[in-house]
Amino acid sequence: MWLLARSASPEELISTVTSAALRLTSAMRAVDEALETGADATAAQANAQMASATVDKQLQELKLILIGDAEKDHDEGRGARVAAAAIVQPEFAVMLVSCLHLLPLETRKNAAHVFTNLARRSDGAAFAANVANNTIILSSLIDAYKDDKADLALICGMMLRETARHEIVAKSLLEAPYFWRFFTDFVRLKSFEVASDAFELLKALLVGHCSLAAAFIEANYETFVLHYNQLLQSENYVTCRESLRLLGELLLERANFSTMMKYISDPENLKVLMSLLRSKKARIQIEAFHVFKANFLCVFVANPRKPDAINSILFKNKDKLVAYLRNFHNDRDDDQFAEEKALVIDTLVGLAKPETQYSCLH
Repeated sequence: MWLLARSASPEELISTVTSAALRLTSAMRAVDEALETGADATAAQANAQMASATVDKQLQELKLILIGDAEKDHDEGRGARVAAAAIVQPEFAVMLVSCLHLLPLETRKNAAHVFTNLARRSDGAAFAANVANNTIILSSLIDAYKDDKADLALICGMMLRETARHEIVAKSLLEAPYFWRFFTDFVRLKSFEVASDAFELLKALLVGHCSLAAAFIEANYETFVLHYNQLLQSENYVTCRESLRLLGELLLERANFSTMMKYISDPENLKVLMSLLRSKKARIQIEAFHVFKANFLCVFVANPRKPDAINSILFKNKDKLVAYLRNFHNDRDDDQFAEEKALVIDTLVGLAKPETQYSCLH
């Protein structure tokens, strides 16, 4: 059997993994049912072990073909055949991902190496299309975040980020109903590693395909801002800091110009930023200043056509803002930072009283 497995064709390897993964999931269902009913699960457990061993052995062979190891280089000719077979047999990706949680850790890693290599290849777009067009694949990978189990979630996160390099996968993830859970749940998980991984995927979706993400944000502006401002006000230091950094990137992206103008013209968003400027965490203060300075200076401070509500809030708070900014990180040895701060202060000092008055920031 070992010799047959070693000499199997790439197409046979893909087929064998697919069928063995199906047997594994079926056998584990039988085990669960037997345990629930008190029946003998011995035969089902044996079937699951054999199927798992087959998946493991064939994935090792696929990884050797596609990636190689310390002793042997990858085989590009056979690798191209593996990739082609994985494309014409879309059930391969479905079954591989469906049984991922049932596999030992090292086998999971091999599965992820094979999966990401197929997505990364020159013909990876076709494999990515298979992934995007089958909701089971993406939802199964996302489920690993829901369970908050680091060993599985980090592997699934890697698989998601690699396939999300393809716009068709990114679009499917953005439009999926579970996308908003990145904001409400996944980046707030107790496991720091898993939460950070989820944030990296969220960042990849929002900045990795600028035009796609810009259109999505604009079409879902109210919901997006609601969720994003909640991240900015998170009590979790890392979540708040990284969200500020990402906001700065998003608002500076040319494709997001219309969203940026809408966002920075809303007094509620101004209040959020001004509150973060006064954070007890120095790094958050700095990140908030960069966002305020880079994206808000033109509208909140220097734009003669700024909304009355913005002008009113700035005018009512200008004395406090100026006093605060004059003592804001004076210990920083950064000439550019000092110049930018001076520009903000000088423009605030020169603000004229608006005709319409709005409530000030508390």
